[in-house]
Amino acid sequence: MGTKEDAAEASSATDDAEAVLGLVADPGLSAELVKSISRELPALLAEREDGRERWRVETSLQLLPLDEDGSLPLLDIGRRQCEEQGWDVTVLLTELPRRAGKQPVFADYHPEAGVGLVSLPALGVFRVGRRARDTIAYLVAEHLGDNARSATTDAVEEQKLPGPGLGFPWEIVSDSEERRADAEEGGGDESDVRLGSQGASLHLALPGVRGKLQLLTGMVRTNRPWRLVPSLSPALAGAAAGAAFGVFYSNIWQLADAFSTGRLILVNAAAVLAMIAWLIFDNGLWESPKNRRLRSESALYNSVTTLTVLFGVLCMYLLLYVVTLCAAFAAIPTGYLAITLRHNAGFPDLATIAWLSASMGTIAGALGSGLAGEDAVRRAAYSERELERQAQREKEEKRNDREATRAEENES
Repeated sequence: MGTKEDAAEASSATDDAEAVLGLVADPGLSAELVKSISRELPALLAEREDGRERWRVETSLQLLPLDEDGSLPLLDIGRRQCEEQGWDVTVLLTELPRRAGKQPVFADYHPEAGVGLVSLPALGVFRVGRRARDTIAYLVAEHLGDNARSATTDAVEEQKLPGPGLGFPWEIVSDSEERRADAEEGGGDESDVRLGSQGASLHLALPGVRGKLQLLTGMVRTNRPWRLVPSLSPALAGAAAGAAFGVFYSNIWQLADAFSTGRLILVNAAAVLAMIAWLIFDNGLWESPKNRRLRSESALYNSVTTLTVLFGVLCMYLLLYVVTLCAAFAAIPTGYLAITLRHNAGFPDLATIAWLSASMGTIAGALGSGLAGEDAVRRAAYSERELERQAQREKEEKRNDREATRAEENES
């Protein structure tokens, strides 16, 4: 029978023991967030686990390898990091979107391996850092840590659970029957098969239409579309030249005065749409899936591309409008404008002239956008991880084309 001193020593050894959580971050937004997250996690984990386990957090910033489909092989990377770094638990942070079947996923985890992943796009637009931190704390405390893994890890049926203070509904989805049946019927996409190929895993998924919209807007935010504006400087120069024509040409004043608000909105919308279409198709930003199973994934990425470019074009348009309005205010005397329009004129008339002139300039600037260069537009419109995913996809498609060509030659 042990003495009180032995019990105290055992208790002290237990208190001094530390478990190590390793955070591995992709370049870009993930790398920016991981620094603040790593500082806050030890205290948050201690609070969640009521002091049962002490955690030390280590970080690694590296370009994680993608498989031939452009997806992160979570289990392979996580196990290798645990072995090489001596970590007890490994969690990856990535800008790549994840899905289980048709449902957006913001976290994956393998309880038996102590490996997890947080996908930033599915966390939405606001408070992404805090949501990522809380998700990691939840995964480690409830599913990946030693205390969590000592509990049962039987298959979990899909069910609604209270979230870890994330501010949106979510549910746990098991890596099983629904997606397998979907894939067997041919209704699943390649991501369905990929997620299921890594052994038993569980996912924190976003249910319903709201979840799909949260993933969509989160992917747009990850692309940081405001970076597109500097890349559109050739288009902006062409648009400014077109707008200047409207400012100094009196017939445009009369036309703007004759237009109704509805017609001005229509011209504005047509100009913006023309710019968006030109940027997307002239720079090869539109994905055309060759495989029927990739249609759903391509539709998602094309929607994100369109919204990213839309945001960038709207920023450019607002900048152009402000410059045009200032030019109109400085260059057009209101007295002379009143004589031309044959009624009293003031600031609202100048604003209307600037509106029509900016819309005309935007249409002209669409042609100038081709001078920006495909690579420059792609780098501005996509996140680093998205660029790498597309490069992987293009390599895979070329490889498939070569194999198909060889098969046809062999048959002939």
